[in-house]
Amino acid sequence: MEKVLEKEEKNAGGTREALKVAYYPGCSLNSTAIDFNTSIKKLYGTLGVELEEIEDWNCCGTTPAQNISRELVSELSARNVRLAGKMGFSEILSPCISCYCKLFKAASGMKKAGEGDFKIFSIVEHLLFLKDIIAEKYAENRGRIKPFEENILNNLKPVCYYGCVLLRTENIYRFDSFENPTSMEKVLEAAGVNALNFSFKTECCGAILSLTHKEIVLKLSRKILDVAIEAGANSIITCCPLCQQNLDMRQSQINRYFKTNYKIPVFYISQILGLALGIPFRELMINKLFVKPDF
Repeated sequence: MEKVLEKEEKNAGGTREALKVAYYPGCSLNSTAIDFNTSIKKLYGTLGVELEEIEDWNCCGTTPAQNISRELVSELSARNVRLAGKMGFSEILSPCISCYCKLFKAASGMKKAGEGDFKIFSIVEHLLFLKDIIAEKYAENRGRIKPFEENILNNLKPVCYYGCVLLRTENIYRFDSFENPTSMEKVLEAAGVNALNFSFKTECCGAILSLTHKEIVLKLSRKILDVAIEAGANSIITCCPLCQQNLDMRQSQINRYFKTNYKIPVFYISQILGLALGIPFRELMINKLFVKPDF
C-alpha cells in the first residue's frame, strides 16, 4: 500500500493526486452481492479513489473448483492477477473474502515463481489504509447528511462481524488479530460511528453449508444474532457477502425454524461509511436489505 500512501500526500498545488487501484469484484458482487459492489463504488468515488476493474476477469474458482483441482483454482486466480499486471497495477482490491483468499494465494505463488510482486487487499485492510481520507471526507460532509440517513446513523448501535475466513484462513496475511480484530471499528470511528464490544466477531455463520445442511447455518447464525443482542446491538456491520446473506436473508428462515422474532439489519461496512459521508440511502442499496433499518 506504500504507493497509495505516497499518492495520498498533497502536492505543492494543494490538490491530492488521484488514487487508483485494480478492482476485482468477483462473481458474487455482480449477482447476489450487487449491493456490496454498488456501495463500494459509491463510497470510493466519494473518497476520490478510482477503482479500475480488471479487464476480462474470470471467476476465482472459489469452493466448487477447489473440490476438483487446487491447481485449477490457482491458475484461474493467477490469470486475474496477471491481467491486472498488464494494466499496470501491482495492487488489487478484492472485496469478496473468498476471492481475496484465492487471489492472495495465487499472488504468493507467482512471487515465488518470479512472476512479480502483487499486493492483494481485502476491503477491510484497504479501508484501514484510507482511514485518514475517510475522516477528512466525514468532516467535510457532515453538514450534508439528509434527515433520513442521519436518523439511521443517530440510532445505530452496531457490532462488527468479520466472519471466520478473513483472518483465520491458512497462509493468508493477518493484518489484525484473528481472535479480537479491531480494524473495522477503527475505520468506522473515523466516520463518527462507534461499534459495541462483540465476542463473536470471528465465529462462523455456517458459510456455504446452507446448500447442504441449512439447519446448521440457521443454528450458527442464530447464535451470532443472540450474542449481538446481548451486547446491546440493534444492527450488525459485516464485510463478507456470504456472511451478510446468511444473517440478513436467512433471518426470516431462522425466525420460522426457531419461532423467534429477530429484526436486526445487517449492513455492509461500505453502506454505513457511505451514509456517514453523505451518500443517500437508496444509492447505497440499503433499501434492498431483507431486514430494513427501522429504528
